[in-house]
Amino acid sequence: MEPISIIAGLIALAAGSAGGFFIANKGGGTSIADFQEKADKKLSKAEEEAQQVEHEAKEKALKMKDRIKEDEARSLEQQKKRQQLIDSKDGQAQKKNSQVQELENHVKNVDREIETFKQKNIEAQKILTEKLIQKTGISREKAQDTIMQDLARDLELMREERLHKYEQYLEEEKARIAKDVLDSAIQRYSAPTSVEKRSLAVVVKHDEDKGKIIGPNAEHLVLLQELTECDIIFNDAPKTIIISCLDLVKKHIARETIMKLIKHRNVTADVIREQIELVKKEMEKLLIKIGKDTVKKLELDARGPYSDDFYRIMGRLQFRSSYGQNIMKHSFEVGYFTLMLAGEIGADMETARIAGFFHDLGKAIDHEMNEPHDHLTKKIMEEAGSFSHEEVHAAWNHHDAIPHESAESKLVMAADAISAGRPGARQETLEKFLEHVRMIEGVANSYEGVKKTFAISAGRELRVLVEPQQLEDKHLHDLAKAIAGEIEEQKAYPGKVKINVIRRTKETQYARKAAKAGK
Repeated sequence: MEPISIIAGLIALAAGSAGGFFIANKGGGTSIADFQEKADKKLSKAEEEAQQVEHEAKEKALKMKDRIKEDEARSLEQQKKRQQLIDSKDGQAQKKNSQVQELENHVKNVDREIETFKQKNIEAQKILTEKLIQKTGISREKAQDTIMQDLARDLELMREERLHKYEQYLEEEKARIAKDVLDSAIQRYSAPTSVEKRSLAVVVKHDEDKGKIIGPNAEHLVLLQELTECDIIFNDAPKTIIISCLDLVKKHIARETIMKLIKHRNVTADVIREQIELVKKEMEKLLIKIGKDTVKKLELDARGPYSDDFYRIMGRLQFRSSYGQNIMKHSFEVGYFTLMLAGEIGADMETARIAGFFHDLGKAIDHEMNEPHDHLTKKIMEEAGSFSHEEVHAAWNHHDAIPHESAESKLVMAADAISAGRPGARQETLEKFLEHVRMIEGVANSYEGVKKTFAISAGRELRVLVEPQQLEDKHLHDLAKAIAGEIEEQKAYPGKVKINVIRRTKETQYARKAAKAGK
């Protein structure tokens, strides 16, 4: 607050007090002298306070003025420093601009010198070329052609050398690379066995149902076996009927017929014929349904539609077997293996997958036709009209009928061998088993010092007994290794054969004691 305002307020306060006095005095109170004295005291006090306030205000104003001056001086100092910094930066910028200008001038001079040297070089080349042409008698164009021919020859030699080295590398590494690719594909595949059982069991609730189906004097049984072309056994196990047949379609028809006859109260020859015809019609519908489901599973719906004959052939794969291996399961296995192998080597995965599955399509009808199944596969796929030439070729040419045109065709062969050759995939015939046993025993018997050989564990282990007088213990390791190597070379399917070489020695001595005389 300003000092003058404070003083004015005090004066007004004093005047108000005086007015109150006058009013009070009219009523007979304090005298004027007393009031005057009090007023003087208050006025004096107010003046003192006013002077004190004024003094304090002046001191504050002076301090504020000094602080403002200090701020001004500091601001001027900072402004001066900023100006000095700006001047310094401007100086540096000018210096850099000068240096840049000098560099630009130097570069221009160098460019001019380079251009001068280029012109001199061109002129020197012209003079040198003319002199060379005069001395050699060869034109410039001919010299250029000669140089280009030499360069092309050198490049060709370099290319051939590199290709030769790369071929040598691939030749050395191809076996390992192929094994790695096959191992990777086989280890990634996991599925139940594709072996098809040769017999089928039908369980009945009561043994009386067997007699109803057999009929008097086994007439119904004979008729069933004649119409279904299956062997039907009723007395092998209680409450069980065994159906045996190599044709899976006929075996399925026999099974379904027996299941329907069990529900009939009165089984006659006419009923048997009627049920067999009914099951055959149902079988046709089932084959088409299986074919459609398979096409859907293969994601080939967009390529369709297909004919019922095509679906029927696809469905028959479910009821066909080769060496005990179900063709439908085998086809899916080959399709999966081919897909994985194609992914490993960068081939067309879709072509490989389709060709892998359809490679044995002809086996669905090859027992009815006098043609190889691979040629039938080609015919069926071409008639379907929804498969590319590459897919058809890779699918049907897995037996080397014609030269291979693509990597996918080779991959189908490899996948087919993996699926068919893995242990347990196919059921060996007795003849093949005996051939295998004779082969491994014959290999061991051909070595000198071998006394007897025994193939055990279904041909997975070979025990070799040697003559201890002819061979020592240090020779056994080399003999076992040699036998294993020869068996490995002659063996045509995967699996291991354990070779055990046994050398048995026997030493006999007798202890004798003579009897004493006279005893």
